[in-house]
Amino acid sequence: MRIRTVDGLRGFAALLVVFDHTVEDHWGLGPWSTQNHGVVLFAILTGMLVGAPFLRARLDGRPEPALRPYLRARASRIYPGYWVALAGAALLVGWHYVEQPATDWLQIVTLTQAYGPDGPWEGIPPTWSLSMFFAFYLLLPVWSRLRRRADRDRDPAPAAALRRESLWLAGVIVGALLVRELSLTGPLTEEPVFNVFGRADWFAIGMLLAIVVAARQRGLAGPLLDLPGRRPWPTIALALTATTTAALLPLSYVEGRDQLDTIAATLLIAALLLHGDELRGPQRWCVTRPAQALGRWSYGIFLWGWIVQKALLVHAPDLPLGARLPLTMALAVLAGAASWRFVEAPLGRRLKRRATGGDRPADPPARQPPALPA
Repeated sequence: MRIRTVDGLRGFAALLVVFDHTVEDHWGLGPWSTQNHGVVLFAILTGMLVGAPFLRARLDGRPEPALRPYLRARASRIYPGYWVALAGAALLVGWHYVEQPATDWLQIVTLTQAYGPDGPWEGIPPTWSLSMFFAFYLLLPVWSRLRRRADRDRDPAPAAALRRESLWLAGVIVGALLVRELSLTGPLTEEPVFNVFGRADWFAIGMLLAIVVAARQRGLAGPLLDLPGRRPWPTIALALTATTTAALLPLSYVEGRDQLDTIAATLLIAALLLHGDELRGPQRWCVTRPAQALGRWSYGIFLWGWIVQKALLVHAPDLPLGARLPLTMALAVLAGAASWRFVEAPLGRRLKRRATGGDRPADPPARQPPALPA
């Protein structure tokens, strides 16, 4: 089953990141916009879309995706566009905004700034999440091999395998909560909420959604699992209720606010991605040409949103937010389109030619790029 709506949701998540960083605490939206709405969506999508091939391989008794091509594809998806954006930040915003001690530049360039004593905000602040995403990419093959080994002598039936996988992922969710509550990442970083160990629950929820998709494909899903996709509007209403409640809670209720926003993101993804053959309501918007384009450009929008926002603050400090917000969004979309056109798509075609041995013309750019940023 092809998930036709994923690009539209990815584009929405990227715009949500730009919105949150631009609005900040203005217009009375601080308690809401300071949450990681777009990043949560990207993380759950990444767990769902990147984890799915590993899950399908185990269910079908096939080997996992080859490690070297997998890592090459993930690295090429993240690093080239990020390096271009890092250079753009220095040129458009100024070195004084991204300047760091020389010893920290290796962490910034390699996206490992979330692991260390200095905090995750070095370089382009929103890219702390990319550090978390790439750590997930590295850990996913390890997880898959350990799970395959644990299931070696167990019932191989898909229904039984999916139940076991669900239980293991539930354990990951509980483990991530304990990591955050007890700050168990002390040797690596003082802030577990900004690394893959403290946020493993986001990815685990995405992998649980991949289980739902696999169960639906094999006729193993009950009617309850089909409900969010069959009733997208009520499901989205529940998501809005959850995220609004999170914003109304006192700021000191950090974990409760985070959990409500995670629930909201999960409900939104379920409403838009767990669709049937016939799209309903907001699912139809996700397959329109503008939505599909935003999905292709989403990584660039994510990268350049903060740069555009900060550049406008530097060069047009008196511009009111009512004008700065739409201008920031529009320029971020244009920058994202340029990043796709001149960096991401050419590199994708080159990798495809390399994978096919260069014996045929390159295919056109994929309409559904890999998760993320994920």
